Amino acid sequence: MAKDQKHHYVPQCYLNHFAKDGHIYCYSKKRRQHNYNAVEDICQSKYFYLITEKSWWTQFEIEKDFFSHSVEANMNMMINVIEKSVQNALHGQSSSERLIIREGTRRTIATMIFIQFYRTPRFRRFYSDKIITRKGISSITHEYTEEKVTDKVMVHALATYLNKELLRKTVDYLLNNRWIIRYSEDDVFLTSDNPVVWIPLREKNTDIITLENIGERRCFLYYPITPHIVLEIYDKDTKNLSPDFDNLVIRCDTDREYFLNINTIINADDLVILRNKDIDLYSLNIDLTIM
Repeated sequence: MAKDQKHHYVPQCYLNHFAKDGHIYCYSKKRRQHNYNAVEDICQSKYFYLITEKSWWTQFEIEKDFFSHSVEANMNMMINVIEKSVQNALHGQSSSERLIIREGTRRTIATMIFIQFYRTPRFRRFYSDKIITRKGISSITHEYTEEKVTDKVMVHALATYLNKELLRKTVDYLLNNRWIIRYSEDDVFLTSDNPVVWIPLREKNTDIITLENIGERRCFLYYPITPHIVLEIYDKDTKNLSPDFDNLVIRCDTDREYFLNINTIINADDLVILRNKDIDLYSLNIDLTIM
């Protein structure tokens, strides 16, 4: 089991884009401390995807067959496609250009966003007291069965990133809204141990963000792809958006950089990935609670 001990809930292939020589700068909100770590040592937990109950899945099936063999390859593809799309779009010094990503590729990117959003310890904790009933045909008896699932790894998986109905609904929502890429030539964007930032559009006067499903309420979502690139997805019914504000690559200004980075810090469970930034550049006196 030793070689499978570290299970990353943020992929190393993603974190490497924010690292130098295999190491990365982090800030721990809980310890209020800066660190310089090897990529393999952060955003991971011992046997995070190990299934301990007897199951139709093998112990390491989620880690090896799903994440290592399927998700990681698509993650690399997603980053490469977005980087190339930015390069192809930006000609000269124009502040914005048209973004071109094929529909099938956009669906893959939306799926990667969905998986990353739900795979972290925050949702493991959120579903820690839940019990899921699995219904299906037994491969042994070929009879219809109902099985209560209590293993925390399987409950987390089946409730979120392996929930087909939730996947369909969320990916459809993301695809049907407005995609913008913010770009900077400098290493300005932070990320974290919860890299997908989902901000519900408030319908009431509240400063509380709750862990409801992305596809069930209007939201603004963004995902730092590299220190140079952030993918933003706006709800199509957001007020005051121009009809042309869609499928664009936009050069990021300092105000937008600050807005994105401060919300990345707020959304982090603990670790903020800094690259070359100092956490003291950002005021953390913000009355915003993530539940």
